[in-house]
Amino acid sequence: MIDGLADAAYSSLDNKTYLQKAQIPNLDKLASSGLTGLLDPVETGLACGSDTAHMSIFGYDPFTNYEGRGSFETMGAGLPLTYQDIAFKCNFASLDTESGLVVRRRVSRKFYRWGLPLIEAIDNKPIPGYENYTVHVLHATEHRCGLKVSGPGLSHKIEGTDPLKDNLPLVVPKALEDSDPQAVFTAKLLQNLSNWIKEQLQNHPINIERVKNGKFPANTLLLRGCGVRLKVPSFAEKYNLKSFVIAPTAIIKGIGITFGMDVHDVPGATGDIYSNHKAKFDKASELITQNYQFGFVHIKAIDDLGHDKNMEGRIEMIQKLDSIIGSFVKQLAETNYKGWIVVTGDHTTHLHSGDHSYESVPFLATNLYELEKEESNFRDRVNSFDEISCSRGSLGRFPGSEVMPLIRSLMNIE
Repeated sequence: MIDGLADAAYSSLDNKTYLQKAQIPNLDKLASSGLTGLLDPVETGLACGSDTAHMSIFGYDPFTNYEGRGSFETMGAGLPLTYQDIAFKCNFASLDTESGLVVRRRVSRKFYRWGLPLIEAIDNKPIPGYENYTVHVLHATEHRCGLKVSGPGLSHKIEGTDPLKDNLPLVVPKALEDSDPQAVFTAKLLQNLSNWIKEQLQNHPINIERVKNGKFPANTLLLRGCGVRLKVPSFAEKYNLKSFVIAPTAIIKGIGITFGMDVHDVPGATGDIYSNHKAKFDKASELITQNYQFGFVHIKAIDDLGHDKNMEGRIEMIQKLDSIIGSFVKQLAETNYKGWIVVTGDHTTHLHSGDHSYESVPFLATNLYELEKEESNFRDRVNSFDEISCSRGSLGRFPGSEVMPLIRSLMNIE
């Protein structure tokens, strides 16, 4: 799964998409040797998030099962959740204390190199004015962390503090429905928590020093995507497949935990553009040739570069990933592996806006055992892995809910 895989065409790329412009011979070979199509990760025309996209692709309908993003991020960061806790995906951000505006929603993707002591200052503390409630915080990736609040009678049906765009004030937490007393109570508690966190961070020596040196301080925490742990059947119960997940990105790791999949950590895999992607595929090669029937490898870097509007970096990264995927396929071939490889994305990320968009993403499924054969029963006439070429594929255009039935069909599982 290449996060944020697809995009639109741009005049600066000769009216091509970046996938068309990039040199990706290994992905092109997989496309030309297998079946291709276009995937709407949730449904046609919906600009979805990674959480709902992954739920849909794994076969868990986000319209009926989704209960907020925060639980995935928090469990993926390493904080266990009870079904009574509420949890948030959080950004360390920069607040202009004079204007009250959030001038930078993401303080720095390199936050983890200097900001981890800030987490220690707010972790495992009682919430002022609500001493029976405790906040726990743990770093996830880059500038992000997972945060949970424990205590009786909490509701996840509240709006958090993230203004969603730079240069806007913090949002005041509020209940989604004024008639919900638990949500109203929780919103007031979170306002106290947000104010207390700001005080702790603004007065921390790290931020005092950063302001002195003309750098953006990490002096507020945006509480985003309040959620609770889902009560759903496990992946094994749904599909009778023993599965693993390799996903250093906390939110995807948390989805794997939620669905009862075996989550494997890989040294050097960080969930950002500096991640050791080869190490992830080496681990996947080791695992899939053992007793697993289904493996899931998540790549975040392409999405990050899209959000940062870095066209050159995005092309360079997809070419690097193409080389690593080629080596991975070769490794599997040497073991005489007879399985399938599927490559797709969870949403488009537009470089012009730096945000998710609604277009479909390319999809390929290739039987590795027949990769070098001249004739195959599992091959269409598509020769390139990109948004335009895959639109002509034999699989057509289909929603995320059809991915697992398709995979099971290819595996001859009824």
